[in-house]
Amino acid sequence: MDNILSPMKILLPIDGSEYSKRAAQVALRIAKLHSGQILLLHVIAPSGQERKKWMVEGGEKLLQVYRESMVNEGLDEASITTLIENGDPADQIIDTAEIKGVNRIIMGTHGKTGIKKLAGSVTEKVLRNSKVLVLGVPPNYEI
Repeated sequence: MDNILSPMKILLPIDGSEYSKRAAQVALRIAKLHSGQILLLHVIAPSGQERKKWMVEGGEKLLQVYRESMVNEGLDEASITTLIENGDPADQIIDTAEIKGVNRIIMGTHGKTGIKKLAGSVTEKVLRNSKVLVLGVPPNYEI
């Protein structure tokens, strides 16, 4: 159980999709309301090749865009950290949340149904396996 007085530490996985943009808006609002900290995480998923310099540079650029946007919206730059990890996205999100001691994971959902949902999504895997509270932001959520 979270300590009510402990600072809000939010893990925000970023993949550049519209879903992660919407989740970022929610995370920003919550962080501002609760003087929280945000850890922006980009995971480079295995693709049958080694991690390449361009993959890392692309991830760094993506995280920087989100960081700058949050600062422009009034979040203190010191309260935002960035991290790039390799591996299965769901596993890395769960592991990072535990290692970094976050108390919230905020991520977008794709709103999949039917066979696509049965195949499983990153958000669904995180929801099922995380020991940390997960807030899934649906694609039609309006801020």
